[in-house]
Amino acid sequence: MSRLLTMKLAVPCALLSILVGPLSAAAAITAQPDDPPSRRVYFGDLDLNRDTGVETLYSRINSAVREVCKTYDGWEPKLFTHSYECRHQALARAVSDINSATLTDYYLVKTKPATHKDTTSR
Repeated sequence: MSRLLTMKLAVPCALLSILVGPLSAAAAITAQPDDPPSRRVYFGDLDLNRDTGVETLYSRINSAVREVCKTYDGWEPKLFTHSYECRHQALARAVSDINSATLTDYYLVKTKPATHKDTTSR
């Protein structure tokens, strides 16, 4: 290749890389790996005034939460805790975002800690 042809190609390529470089850096910044994964849950086909509609939606939300938050059943407490917190927060956020009183009531009943009855005899 002649030197003139090489220079004609090198200069535009250098200018293009100078212009495009910051754009690729901006794209890398906007797609952070720290952004939490998400799943869309459709419920337009459900009647949230009926128990069956609320139960179905809650089931769909739980399925999406299981996809998003890796379930870890191992013995390492840190990973187990992270998995539990992810599921708990994702479920609470989804219920809050939907903003349905019947779904919120159902969620509160499902997540309410079990009370222990005194089983000792007197």
